[in-house]
Amino acid sequence: MCTKGRRQSPVNLEPNKLLFDPNLRVLHMDKHRVNGILTNTGHSVLFTVDNTTRQHVNFTGGPLSYKYQLHHIHIHYGLHDDMGSEHTINGHTFPAEVTISFIY
Repeated sequence: MCTKGRRQSPVNLEPNKLLFDPNLRVLHMDKHRVNGILTNTGHSVLFTVDNTTRQHVNFTGGPLSYKYQLHHIHIHYGLHDDMGSEHTINGHTFPAEVTISFIY
């Protein structure tokens, strides 16, 4: 893992240090059915969208300046309820975590 840089993953979120942005817009997600491949890696589940079809799931609004197309959904999980998430909140891990990746 890279140890340099301040914006590296995984991240520990500290809610008491977060700032609310009243100018954020609503995040919009298209509601289309899509095909894809579901893979169990043994420590996560990965759903990769088949983006060769006409139907795409796009995300717009919120903090996004452009339209982003769903590429895959990655669900991390652990063997026990006290671990599984990559990121933490106030140093606490969770049983699972969902990561959504996009194509710009």
